[in-house]
Amino acid sequence: MITTTVACLLLGLGSVDATPDQVEETRLMGYLRALPEARSPHGDARHVQGLIDTEAWLRVTLEDMGYEVHEQDIVPFEPPEGVEVEEPMWHNLYVDIVGTESPEEMLIVGAHFDAVIGSPGADDNGSGTAGALELARIYRDTKPKRTIRIVFFNLEEIGLVGSMFHANGIIKPQIEAGELKVIGMMSLEMLGYYSDEEGSQRSPLKAIPGVFEPPSRGDFLAIVGLMGDQQTFVRPLARAMQAGEPELKLLVFDLLPQPLPDMRRSDQDPFWRIGVPAVMLTDTSEFRTPHYHKASDRVETIDAERFTNAVRGVAAGVWTLANPTGDGS
Repeated sequence: MITTTVACLLLGLGSVDATPDQVEETRLMGYLRALPEARSPHGDARHVQGLIDTEAWLRVTLEDMGYEVHEQDIVPFEPPEGVEVEEPMWHNLYVDIVGTESPEEMLIVGAHFDAVIGSPGADDNGSGTAGALELARIYRDTKPKRTIRIVFFNLEEIGLVGSMFHANGIIKPQIEAGELKVIGMMSLEMLGYYSDEEGSQRSPLKAIPGVFEPPSRGDFLAIVGLMGDQQTFVRPLARAMQAGEPELKLLVFDLLPQPLPDMRRSDQDPFWRIGVPAVMLTDTSEFRTPHYHKASDRVETIDAERFTNAVRGVAAGVWTLANPTGDGS
């Protein structure tokens, strides 16, 4: 159910394709287990090699699905001793499902695949990466009206580097040239940790009487957006996600005209900064999970059922917004 006074204002649930049913828990968890447990650009040889291997694995996995994988150079790096790489350059990777009616209108779904030193990064952000891969799989042979872009960002953990390069280096110039209209961007940022225990959820924002009451149980997926995007993007997305996966418990937070500092810590922020409607879909990281940026952020801590429900909701949201009906949805 959608839970907040803000979310309760959502009107009507549109119909969506059955594609969310194609999201498979076994595949999601398999992707999580396949990710190297060390993948940081600032670590020792094991971490750097793990991040190189992650790039390569993502590329091969997407190619095996049948995609042409686009590679965006980010920054060069100096390989540590013991690491041999043909091209010492970090990359973003992305694939497009080109729209059949309005290809110049685009929905962007992104997730970062790097982790911090010393953490396996199952939730942060293996869960987002696995979710993005599963979206790529189920949409591979579809024909949406609008273009769907799925981006795998690198170097988020050292300052949103990958998403800044993509937003400013690719998206902004195309918007300014009149070649592209971005309907919205979704950052999949930690989708897998949940708790029904009272007191398991904290909030960076205090209660606002009659407007916002911070939840005390970490049993929901949060959609974090901005007030100015409520009607055009945030709430239509929430409606579609809920319609596609009724078992998903959602909390919508789009009360503020400008983001708090804690709201800027994921890959949607560079898109906000260039004027693109964007949201962060999150289990709220350290405001809930005790494993944030720790060695204990392992696959065993992921709630597979609710993680799968979250990805099914995202799948429904993407598909609905990529296929407008002409009645404003």
